[in-house]
Amino acid sequence: MAYKEYDEDVLELEHNIHTIEEEDDEMPTRMHGWLQRRFMKLFTTYLVEDTEVFPPVTFKGITQRYTPDISVYPVILPILFADTAADELPPLVAIEIISPGQTIGEMVKKCEGMIASGVEECWIVEPANESITVCTKERRFVRHEGEVLTNRFLREPLKVEAIFHEEIQ
Repeated sequence: MAYKEYDEDVLELEHNIHTIEEEDDEMPTRMHGWLQRRFMKLFTTYLVEDTEVFPPVTFKGITQRYTPDISVYPVILPILFADTAADELPPLVAIEIISPGQTIGEMVKKCEGMIASGVEECWIVEPANESITVCTKERRFVRHEGEVLTNRFLREPLKVEAIFHEEIQ
């Protein structure tokens, strides 16, 4: 291999590494983590019996793997020694929190893929405007902002504001 070809290969490799580092810079923010923790805390009270909340869990979709920010699953004990890279069972509810640099269009497309893969509902959480868009397998998209969210997976209505503000419950 000539030096010029080697040099071009190294430059391409450095570009690819740099691109990966840039993607890592777009990892979840503290607000994103705070909202994940908030959902975990609220859902321990609000979820109906026989369901439980999980932090990111990867599941196998039809065409790809998905890792929602928060998942709601039926209560099933995992088989500890049969842990695989991706769960075969899709969650009942998948929650995606929009991070800076992501768009609602990207999240809708991701939710459509998850719903096609067996998720019953996908929630898109928009911290910037304190709203939640609920996407259902019937292809309904309902946006909730400054109101209560009623849902068959919740014991009682949940104030949308309560998700974004700890003092409200």
